[in-house]
Amino acid sequence: MLRRSGRAVLAIALVVSLAACVETTRLPAAEPSPTAAPLFASDEEALAAATEAYEEYLGALDELLKAPRQVNAELDRVAVGQALDSARESVMEFLADGLRLSASRVLARSELQQVFIDVSNTTVIAYFCEDITGVELIDSDGNSLTTDDRPGYTVFEASVVFEQGQALVSERDFWSNETSC
Repeated sequence: MLRRSGRAVLAIALVVSLAACVETTRLPAAEPSPTAAPLFASDEEALAAATEAYEEYLGALDELLKAPRQVNAELDRVAVGQALDSARESVMEFLADGLRLSASRVLARSELQQVFIDVSNTTVIAYFCEDITGVELIDSDGNSLTTDDRPGYTVFEASVVFEQGQALVSERDFWSNETSC
């Protein structure tokens, strides 16, 4: 009986030692998924950067609306997507209808709505209140088409995308007309 027990122990030891020698397939450790690091230290910083980008967009657009001409690359440096398409369309309509602005709009106020942080970009959505009190719509004969009852301010909701070192307005939608901001 001892012989049988000894053989059993020897067989188990042999199996265990052989199992230790067999190479096993190991899966590499999963790499951590990339996480988005905040681009801005605070909401105030995000709003300030978005406001600066929006002012650049508004300035470029208004320069074209004051002296409409074929749009080349002027707007590409300040806008993408829907905001770019809409700005180009506005300039082309002014050009076709013989209209122009008398002056540039002034950004009176901005208010943060949301900040979205993604792996590849950061999007800041805000309300932008434009002061249009000093702006008139002028026809091809030089006549003002601006009415006395026009509101003095226009509010837009806009998205500014921060990506690859650029800040571009990507969406801009009319929100409301206001008597003040």
